Amino acid sequence: MGEIPFKYVYLHGLVRDEQGRKMSKSLGNGIDPLEVIEGYGADALRFMLATGISPGNDMRFITGRLESARNFANKLWNASRFTIMNLQSEDGGFLPMADAGTAVLRDEDKWIISKINEGAREITEDLDKFETGLAGQKIYDLIWDVYCDWYIELIKGRLYGDDEEDKKTARYVLQKTLKDLLRLLHPYMPFITEEIWSYLPAESADKNNPDGLLIRENWPVYDENIDYSDAEERIDTAMEIIKAVRAIRVEAEAAPSRKVSVIVRTDTLTDMIPEISTHICKIANVDSISTEPAGAEAPDDVMSAVIRGGEILVPLDELVDKAAEIERLEKEKKRLEGEVMRVEKKLANQGFVSKAPAAVVEEERSKGEKYKEMLGTVIARLEALSK
Repeated sequence: MGEIPFKYVYLHGLVRDEQGRKMSKSLGNGIDPLEVIEGYGADALRFMLATGISPGNDMRFITGRLESARNFANKLWNASRFTIMNLQSEDGGFLPMADAGTAVLRDEDKWIISKINEGAREITEDLDKFETGLAGQKIYDLIWDVYCDWYIELIKGRLYGDDEEDKKTARYVLQKTLKDLLRLLHPYMPFITEEIWSYLPAESADKNNPDGLLIRENWPVYDENIDYSDAEERIDTAMEIIKAVRAIRVEAEAAPSRKVSVIVRTDTLTDMIPEISTHICKIANVDSISTEPAGAEAPDDVMSAVIRGGEILVPLDELVDKAAEIERLEKEKKRLEGEVMRVEKKLANQGFVSKAPAAVVEEERSKGEKYKEMLGTVIARLEALSK
């Protein structure tokens, strides 16, 4: 035709079975893509394959990764439903939204806009280098972690509040960032992204995209003028404190519903804490948060976690009911002591050891070690509570 047919040729490795074997008729380990699509969806299969490859290497067709891709599609679908539900009025129309010129952005708005802007730059660079797996993982993280797990949680209170102007801004950022994420994900998951796009407020029609289809939209371009580094630092710090409080709850086996107070020992975050305390209190179920100098002596009856720029302290008596916890642990100690004694008695019986299959004897030994380890943990916990 007198034209260069293509500029690049990309050669990827083989797709092997879960055991790393080449697929063949003789082994009967081939995969029928139509059956996979029927069970998991075309988008899940496409995303798994496109993100599973790395230059110069073969990949394995692992069902668990396929299930993970399907779960990712479900996560995106549910988050999009939440967004669309909060954009629409009872009659199905769209509620008023701010625009780029009138929106008064809060820290969490600036944070997610900045994250997606930086993500667009990195993802574009990765795709230009044919690093489809690396780019896909970054899109996955932006959608799952940044948008679904954090931004939606940070913004919920505003959507249900009384400040109408702030609600307009929240709606604007919610749909703007979702649209940018759909643009980035579209090459990997074209069907679900096009479907979600059709429910969002339409972009201005032009000659290049008269039908308003996502597949004809422009790719997100990095904007070097966006600099929300201060807002990013505040939200990142709030997230780190929330994660630390959650980790302390897990370690103390405290119910997430139990309110606690938090002390931040720091010399660098003192001025920032009041600005981010609302997010921390709301998401981490914290009753109050205060600061003290990093050199202050920590009391004994607290649990702590280290964060960038300081340390988090949570009073132990707020995490657990000491009397009830000691009673529970004493019962658990008695049960484990009985299990250890039973196993030791069984292993001391030469008749059992000599006659039982070796695998059964080894299983009993493993049980004994596990019970001893659990007993040691319970005893240590009791000693800590007694102090």
